[in-house]
Amino acid sequence: MNKFELDTPALLIDFDKLENNLAAMQKIANDNGVKLRPHTKTHKTPYIAHKQMRAGARGVTVAKLGEAETLNAAGLDDLLIAFPLQGAAKMERLLRLAERAAVRVSLDSFPVAQAISDAAATRGIKIPFYVEVDTGLHRVGLAPRQATRDFVRAATKLRGIEFIGLLTHAGQAYAAKTLDEIAALGKNEGALMVETAEMLRADGIATPEVSVGSTPTARFAAQVQGVTEIRPGTYVFYDTMQVHKFACAWDDCAQTVLFTVVAKHPDRLIFDGGSKTLSSDRGPDGAATFGTVVGFPHLEIYALSEEHAHVKIIGDGAVPNIGDKVQVIPNHACAVMNLHDQFIATRGDEALGSFEIAARGKIR
Repeated sequence: MNKFELDTPALLIDFDKLENNLAAMQKIANDNGVKLRPHTKTHKTPYIAHKQMRAGARGVTVAKLGEAETLNAAGLDDLLIAFPLQGAAKMERLLRLAERAAVRVSLDSFPVAQAISDAAATRGIKIPFYVEVDTGLHRVGLAPRQATRDFVRAATKLRGIEFIGLLTHAGQAYAAKTLDEIAALGKNEGALMVETAEMLRADGIATPEVSVGSTPTARFAAQVQGVTEIRPGTYVFYDTMQVHKFACAWDDCAQTVLFTVVAKHPDRLIFDGGSKTLSSDRGPDGAATFGTVVGFPHLEIYALSEEHAHVKIIGDGAVPNIGDKVQVIPNHACAVMNLHDQFIATRGDEALGSFEIAARGKIR
């Protein structure tokens, strides 16, 4: 059926654009001789993860154990959990997962390292781990160079874990204003990681992996000699934020939400979905906008309530009428996927069928 015949709100994924995005990022990895281990928190969908693997990805990244368990149940068996795990319940789940899959973790503290090591040692196994390095985001991670070096020296003495490399996420790129600034951040991200890895190797500590992340910086960090792996996530769909951070063009955005106009006033419209559909993430650099209306540059989503998108008419041009349907490119693709049970796959205007977003809501 034609996608504009769908009931709304409806989450749409354009598979032509999705497949182009997968191929383009895989080419970046291949051209620079690095592995692509994409972060699946963006799509949360086993079918898309399998498409990434068929395109050439070397394993996948997740944020939560629940995501890893869901993907593993769907046949994916090379999993990086890029989040510090803590607590007895998570240790037991991690060990069960390690029986079925090649699972690796990231960490940045001795208590987390000790807990995973102790748990794994009781089963007579070793869990491979990356040490997370803070290259500027200031969220988690150790300072590069000496602080990381000191930690790795201590952590490698634990018997239930096996050090395999360094990992970082340059999320600070989302504060950048120019492409040159993003390029510089990406190259600095890679350089700091490689320098720290070389310090470890000088100590005789094997450091096979130097893993970097972030969709805006991935193409630049991948160019740094010594980087071995990139972990972008949002590139599968892109979104309004990624366009404004120079990662893509509008035509690359594969994810949209289809809405119906349900009210019309002289200066504004209402669409039939709000924060429960689009998320409350604000626009680039904190702008009070909540998505981009495709084909209507003079319409601005200026507010959301739970079930309403409030749309301002800010210029001349055609304005949709009550009953008309419009597509919106969200500000943040990852958050939007987590709000929906399913998406509709499309090619052009044709709706192909629905897919379950199996890992949505997997917050533990």
